[in-house]
Order: sequence, then structure tokens, then C-alpha cells
Amino acid sequence: MKRTTMTLFMLLLVTGAFAQQGTEMKTLFGNSGIRSNGGYGALTTGYSNIDNRDAILMGARGAWLINHKVGIGLAGTGFLTSSKEDAVLNDRYQLAGGYGGLFFEFIVSPNSPVHVSFPLTIGAGGVAYVRKDYNFNNNFESLEHDSEAFFMVEPGIELELNLVKFMRLAFGASYRYTSDVKLAYTSNNAPIVGNDALRGFSGGITLKFGKF
Repeated sequence: MKRTTMTLFMLLLVTGAFAQQGTEMKTLFGNSGIRSNGGYGALTTGYSNIDNRDAILMGARGAWLINHKVGIGLAGTGFLTSSKEDAVLNDRYQLAGGYGGLFFEFIVSPNSPVHVSFPLTIGAGGVAYVRKDYNFNNNFESLEHDSEAFFMVEPGIELELNLVKFMRLAFGASYRYTSDVKLAYTSNNAPIVGNDALRGFSGGITLKFGKF
């Protein structure tokens, strides 16, 4: 019985070994390596809720495209929230800042007229608590009360449309994760916003131009 079991076990091992030799490993860039190079630049605009305030987002990105499917580059986004009355400072204040860093993207079925992509930005940014003052020159100038730097990671998903050969339009959603943000009043060191004030979902539109 033991000899029969061992024989069957050896046969299974040999069969598995031959099966593995006959199966070709598939890689991210295919068996031919990098077959195509391209690139694009893009402008983005979007909306988010930051610290229970409406926020407008404006950004740009640039990426090198490998085999039409993998993008590597840089991205940056600026934001500005609506203003609210601050009882401690007795004026209206808002949050303003930006973030950016390395940009990665994986595109599914890029030759299809409508397809999806998965962008990811990893980097850092800064945020400031500011107010708008009207001065004698009839100009608005931002007055900063406190500011803070932060680390961020923002994964997302986009529905992308191939409009023409060199232009694409994408509708996307993402989640912005940041390290703790500790903005505080200078008078009593009390927190202005919660540590997670910048974390949350965003939605936006991206227009891409380039060689895809």
C-alpha cells in the first residue's frame, strides 16, 4: 500500500513538472518586453469635501506610457475650500494647499473606445489656514494663520473615453489618504481642524493629450 502511494505521488510530481514546463509565464510587459512607448500630459478639475467644506481641485499630470497600458510620471493637485466664520479669530477662514508626487497608472483595454484605468499618486503636500483681507489697493491677499506639511497616497479609478487618436476624456473618483494634519491656533494651541481633515473622496474630470 505504501509503495503504491509513493508511486502515485512521484507520478503526480513528474506530471506537474512537465505541465509547468509547457506553461509559459505571462508578465506585465508581455513576452516581448517593452514594445511601445508613448506619453501624455493632462489637466484635471474636480470636487471634494474637506473638513465639511466644499473644495475645488485643480491639477496636472504627465506620464510616460509603456505598451499603451502602464503609465509612470508626476502629478500635482491644488485645492481651495469655501470659507467659514471662525469664532476664535473673528473672521472668515478657508483651507488652501496642494499635493503631488510620483504617479502610476494601469490602463485596461486601452484600444477600446471606452475603458477603465487605475491611477495612483504617492507623495507629499502642504495645507494652510488662510483668510482674505480687502486692502486699500482693492486687492485680496491671503493671510496665513497656520500651515502644515503632510504625506499622501491617492488611489483611484477612471472611466476613460478615446475621443480622437491624441485626446482622451476621463471621469474619475479617488480616495485621498494623508498623514495627520495638526493645524492649531497660535493663541491657545487648540486644534483648528481634525487630524483627518484632508482625508476623503474626490471626483473629477481629466483631459489627456498625447501619444497613447
